[in-house]
Amino acid sequence: MFHSKKGKIKMKIKDILIAGGLVLGAMSMTSCKDYLELTPRDSQTSDTFFRTSVEAKQALVGIYEKLRSDYNRVEERSTPNEVRMFDMAMGDDAMVGGDPSGQDMLYYQEISKFRAQTNSDAAKVAWDKCFGGIQRANTLLANYDNIEFSTAEEDLKNNIKGEALFLRAHYYFELARLFENVPMYTDILVGDAWREVKQVSPDELYAQIAKDMTEAIPLMAETIPEGEEGRLTKYAAEAELLKVFLFYTGYYAKSELPVKDGTALTKADMVTAADDVINNSGAVLATNYADLFNQNGNYNKEVIFEIAFANTGSGDWGDWSFGSILCQMSGPRAHTSDSFQQGWGFMAPTRDLENAFEDDDLRKPATIKYSKDLIDEAGSTYQAHYNFTSMHTNKYTTHTWNKAEVNTELNWAQNYHYIRLADVLLMAAELNLDTDAAKASGYYNQVRQRAGLGAKSAVSLADIQQERRVELAMEGHRYFDLLRRGLDEAESEINVTGYTLTPPTDESAQYVDAAGNNMTGDIGDPETYNVTFDRAKRGFLPIPQVEIDLHPLLVQNAGY
Repeated sequence: MFHSKKGKIKMKIKDILIAGGLVLGAMSMTSCKDYLELTPRDSQTSDTFFRTSVEAKQALVGIYEKLRSDYNRVEERSTPNEVRMFDMAMGDDAMVGGDPSGQDMLYYQEISKFRAQTNSDAAKVAWDKCFGGIQRANTLLANYDNIEFSTAEEDLKNNIKGEALFLRAHYYFELARLFENVPMYTDILVGDAWREVKQVSPDELYAQIAKDMTEAIPLMAETIPEGEEGRLTKYAAEAELLKVFLFYTGYYAKSELPVKDGTALTKADMVTAADDVINNSGAVLATNYADLFNQNGNYNKEVIFEIAFANTGSGDWGDWSFGSILCQMSGPRAHTSDSFQQGWGFMAPTRDLENAFEDDDLRKPATIKYSKDLIDEAGSTYQAHYNFTSMHTNKYTTHTWNKAEVNTELNWAQNYHYIRLADVLLMAAELNLDTDAAKASGYYNQVRQRAGLGAKSAVSLADIQQERRVELAMEGHRYFDLLRRGLDEAESEINVTGYTLTPPTDESAQYVDAAGNNMTGDIGDPETYNVTFDRAKRGFLPIPQVEIDLHPLLVQNAGY
């Protein structure tokens, strides 16, 4: 509905906001494990759809589906979007890469230099995805009292409502971190009511996010039955609430997180929530860090908030592909071996990230794959991408073990571990740092020792920030961690001036490609590696210009 060329002038945000007359995709469901592997089988209007618990489940599936909707269309172009991509493009852990010309997915190249255009395809599809999820959640919640649940389905009734509330809050949080100033609504809008929807202040937006999450938590299940993997528990909501609190209070220099119609949440409240996740969720640190990103990664017991992908999609280059497009983007260009299949050469680790790892850190080989090793394995060179650093991510990528038999590029079935226990432990360490140093150190050292590194008796905020970087590298958190530390620190960390190409580590002829480049070192124009963080933009993307043109009350973000 967002990409039809016919009637283009009347669509966009209007169609996103009007939920009352929308047609929902009704999805059949045999088990919730297949939450994100489904395609629309039928359609009904909201007036006739919401009657039974079966239909409530189907509508919930539609809300979940938007979590993995990471390859949408703008006009005829399929455009990747996902928090991890924005994080790596704007943060200091990865180079955008792509075709050696530097023109591949230019919108991400522009975003990485903080020169995003107001017609950015990447910003537009991220906006559409999140409002699509919000639209679906609003429609289910608005019709909830019409749904007939049996007496035996009381828990299910609560769970579905809780999950819908939480997912709505999740999509608003994505919008808040990417765009800051967005329209916010929780009701079905009728007729031209969409014209009156205004952007709200960050305080109002975060207050609604906190309200939805705090109302969702007591309704959501504590455990998910076997066979229903992919659904989220109350602990996922508590864990993301920690992220909401830390980002809001950090970026806006506040001490509390407002809650609409409720009492503001304090750091003490967040310590309690973190302890609940750590002690009661059943999540445990994986013994082997690498197991989080290999054949053992999907539904690993360390993961608290998991976004599932599948290898059962068609060859449709659009919203109905089920695989992770980030995996395809991250793989090395024109390379095939026992380890990796060919990808598009995006999102490669920076030298700054490489140098952030301590000696003997077990996380480094699980995070970074060197081109030298790939060439040794395949017996040949391959194509160097733009801003080549002789490194590729070894986390979410084109692992040969994950290769689909058909439509490979669209069917990488590696789930995204959005929030892991290690992330929660480090957030808890940060929250406890000023009030219980021993507790903070204990949480911090659990993560550190799993990586094969020695414990520290005294832990500083800088220690925790450093540990978050190497523990969660390439997982979608670094840029937002920097942003919540303030524009001064974000600018200091992100800016790159006077970049010097790193020379090859091995001069052997086998590592020299057809163009005469040694692939064990950096390749490219050093000037293109430089980055200047634009403080005027305050770290956010532009509101899509097409939405401003069509919506009478939208105002563009600062700096654009």
